[in-house]
Amino acid sequence: MNIKNLILILVACMIAAMMGCTSLGMTTIPMDKLKAKYADSESKIIQIDDMNIHYKDEGHGPVLILLHGVCASLHTWDGWTDRLKDHYRVIRLDIPGFGLTGPAPDPSLYKIDGAVNLFEKIVAEMKLEKFYLAGNSLGGYISWKYTLKNPDKVEKLILIDSVGFPQELPGVISFASSPLVRPFARHVFPRFLVNMSVNQVYGDKSKVTDTLKDRYFELTMREGNKGGSIDVFTEFRKQCKDKNLSAGIRNIKTPTLVMWGTKDTWIPFKYFEKWKQELPAAKFIQYEGAGHTPMEEIPDITARDADIFLSGKTDHANNN
Repeated sequence: MNIKNLILILVACMIAAMMGCTSLGMTTIPMDKLKAKYADSESKIIQIDDMNIHYKDEGHGPVLILLHGVCASLHTWDGWTDRLKDHYRVIRLDIPGFGLTGPAPDPSLYKIDGAVNLFEKIVAEMKLEKFYLAGNSLGGYISWKYTLKNPDKVEKLILIDSVGFPQELPGVISFASSPLVRPFARHVFPRFLVNMSVNQVYGDKSKVTDTLKDRYFELTMREGNKGGSIDVFTEFRKQCKDKNLSAGIRNIKTPTLVMWGTKDTWIPFKYFEKWKQELPAAKFIQYEGAGHTPMEEIPDITARDADIFLSGKTDHANNN
């Protein structure tokens, strides 16, 4: 991070400090309060490896599992669920470290092998034989790694702005996971940093509402989630430099759709081209003006394209 950005962040921290502990992200929001706002009648808990994993299971039809990305929660799939649950059984969960699930008791679960093994246990506990799988960002990384290991389970795969190649870390993740900042970020995660992240992952900033920013911030304030986020960021810091990060992509035989927002600043659009090179048999759709989370930013279009791919309907999507 350059000196200019560091100075801006330090100044913003001073402003946040003057505004109080809540804006500085030093608070912890009680679980009962978070559940009252972010859980509902569809919310369920599955106990795996000493964790109460929050998930939702809605609709009827072929099973479609949805995995969210860094700093997000299962709510990032609200738009897809509303549009697809009439034709699919949609299962989405809060990945450990985020949402109502909270932190993993064992930090090794934040490593990719640990995350894949945990997902295998979830699938086994739910007694799922075959299903469709879609993941965004970190969720995409877990999805394609799981598919490589369990090709008999995943009938079709959708990757949305997925981790897959060595890259520069997004600024917020780089800053929060730096050795000097990391110990403090476990306890202090200013609201302005969360708001900055939400703004960065949207291509159309006009779609970033106060309600959206509240959700991202408040779920980050769940007990243990600040530390969980930093553990994930720290692991990303290691993974993003690994030259073998993309190993195995060429071996994916499962029918795959890769979606990407052209204004993604967290995993820039140039990586979409790398996926084309490594996985030429896949289908590819780009979304002009969308950011890192197009399934949340433009759910109508992306859910339609997902349905076309999964159902085998006539493909009128913009393949590139």
